[in-house]
Amino acid sequence: MSVARSTSAAPTTGPLPLVIGAVGHRHLEPGDLPLYRARIAGFLRGLRSRYPSTPLRMLSALAEGADRIAAEVALEEGCELLVPLPMPAEDYERDFPGSVAQFRALLQRVPTDCVFVVPEPVLPPGTDAHTRRDAQYLEVGIFIATQSHVLLALWDGVRNKAVAGTAEVVRFKLEGQIHSDDRALDADDCGPVFHIHSPRAGSGGNADVPAEWLYPRDSSADILRTVCSRIDRFNRDAVRVPVPAAAVADGSGLLPGLAERPPADRRLAATFASADTLARGYQRLTHLVLRSVIFLALALALTFEVYAEILPHRIMPRIYLVIFSTITALYLWQRRLDAQGRYLDYRALAEALRVQFYWRLAGIKESASASYLRKQLDELRWIRDALRGANALPPPTDARPDLVQRFWVGGQTHYYRARATSLMARMHRIERLSAVCLATGLTATAALVVFWRPLEWLDHDRHWLVLVMGFAPIAAALAEAYGERFGMRTQAQQYSRFAAIFGRAETAIARLEASPEIAGRGDSERALIAELGREALMENGDWVLLLRDRPIVLPKG
Repeated sequence: MSVARSTSAAPTTGPLPLVIGAVGHRHLEPGDLPLYRARIAGFLRGLRSRYPSTPLRMLSALAEGADRIAAEVALEEGCELLVPLPMPAEDYERDFPGSVAQFRALLQRVPTDCVFVVPEPVLPPGTDAHTRRDAQYLEVGIFIATQSHVLLALWDGVRNKAVAGTAEVVRFKLEGQIHSDDRALDADDCGPVFHIHSPRAGSGGNADVPAEWLYPRDSSADILRTVCSRIDRFNRDAVRVPVPAAAVADGSGLLPGLAERPPADRRLAATFASADTLARGYQRLTHLVLRSVIFLALALALTFEVYAEILPHRIMPRIYLVIFSTITALYLWQRRLDAQGRYLDYRALAEALRVQFYWRLAGIKESASASYLRKQLDELRWIRDALRGANALPPPTDARPDLVQRFWVGGQTHYYRARATSLMARMHRIERLSAVCLATGLTATAALVVFWRPLEWLDHDRHWLVLVMGFAPIAAALAEAYGERFGMRTQAQQYSRFAAIFGRAETAIARLEASPEIAGRGDSERALIAELGREALMENGDWVLLLRDRPIVLPKG
């Protein structure tokens, strides 16, 4: 890895990449190579034309043959290249002594921080060297398959029993099973394969066969298009709404001194900052639309009551029509913009990226996408895939659980407590306002019943009581609808519960940090942080699903 140097350009589009994993045969017919290059280039250009705001990131182990062809074409097409190696470069080069120069030349075109060794799998004691090497190759194949959205396979299509061959990686991508055991992954960890038919050298096969898409049983071209389109929409928004400089410096509050962290950590923090900035913007817009709809609905009800009881003039229906048209136009505009959907999606993505960032900071290699939104709706699938792509980075280094304890666990404890208190206070204000409206309506109704005969003499002025009697319950209902639409009470209860969970975690981690002599202290801290992250992901997923069931709607009744 020491021969690599930083020369490739950073993506100029949005922060969320579409990740392509490259695998294939090592020995291909030289005469077929131009055809393969053209098909790979066409594949990459097709993705870029359909999703122009999304950068393409390719994973390739740079083995001889297909891996290097795909990597070379990716660099020529302006894609970012990430190189996961099955073993240290010096050891890896022994498998292709005749093409070491080509391997090193490719490494020189890749930033140093984008070349790394995939951690070796845990094997039983006494495992022979050949089996260990196969396991290392399988591990890098699994890494490429799991971290990519699409697997690009230059493969002859022949299934075989090779432990670490292309056929096994393709099978893993489509079926989600590891060759060495019967452990099955969830279907969401599978994905599509773009298959370029590539016969092995000397086999006599015909390479001039159309490329094809292969999909897992629970996937399809429509699902892939939906996922990629949502990722591209996020990137388009991120390009349109740049992150403030202050937010870039610390990753929107993730960690002061972020510039001192490894590039992969900074990149993940920058993606979080974009998601957080967009979520905040669409949150403000969503709340503004909802408040406007509630206010206009109140004006609509008041206009009707005034027309019915006080001023039966022609101007009042016109005012009513203008207000009703404004509400409808506002509703249709926000529905077309999907402001609330964007707010919830981007907030969900930001919170998952927050967990992923602190997991990396703690030295945890697990991907947050494996624990997020398991109760998802189909339209939320893109968030997990986007999270997987954002985390297609070198494994974490320089573990700092002390920083995690200080800036995540402690920070979130304070945040949840403050939010719970704030939401409960807002809910109480809304409930008091609703109670005042109901009491006012009840008082007006009682006055009409008790003082009916005396009020008959007032004639026109009596209608003001009728107006209050009809309008006050409507105002109370709309006030309650505002609080219910955002699930304030449920959120406050969730925040209170989570403040307690983070508080206990803060105490436990502080106790571990204060006792360095405890055996396995680091493992205990990482296990605690991992469990806390899974709890946070589960809670956030429930919150997203809760609010998705409360969309902004036109007032009825």
